[in-house]
Amino acid sequence: MDFELRATGFWVAVLAVVVSFVGMFSASAQVLLFPATILAGGSAVLLFVRMLFSRTYRRGIDALSREMRGNDPWPGRRKSLADPEWGAFGSRTGPPALRWLRAILVFGILPVVLLQKLIGAEVVGVWAAGTFLVMELTMMHMALSQPR
Repeated sequence: MDFELRATGFWVAVLAVVVSFVGMFSASAQVLLFPATILAGGSAVLLFVRMLFSRTYRRGIDALSREMRGNDPWPGRRKSLADPEWGAFGSRTGPPALRWLRAILVFGILPVVLLQKLIGAEVVGVWAAGTFLVMELTMMHMALSQPR
């Protein structure tokens, strides 16, 4: 069930990006923005609740936290975006499709927010929901890839 849930979440995040881009440039596509926001936001909440109440994910995230910190005292070393293992395109942060989708959403949030007067605030809502969703998918992938 988890694989289907994560795969559906991935495609909902892709839909959020596509609807956001179409909504930026087409006035007739504005009607799609609210349903896409509800779909992406609802999926994000569903994944969050799944992670919150699953021992597997909680143990995986705890193991991930310990591994990322290593022997460093709190708060530990900062990881750079270019880190080959933990960075934006690091080997531990998901499959290539998820990495590229996360990069588009995370690095695109600032321009979308800055241009909200021009493109509309509804686009920002879809984009933010998609970003939250893809970050949860990344955490789920990283938690499941940890040894138990």
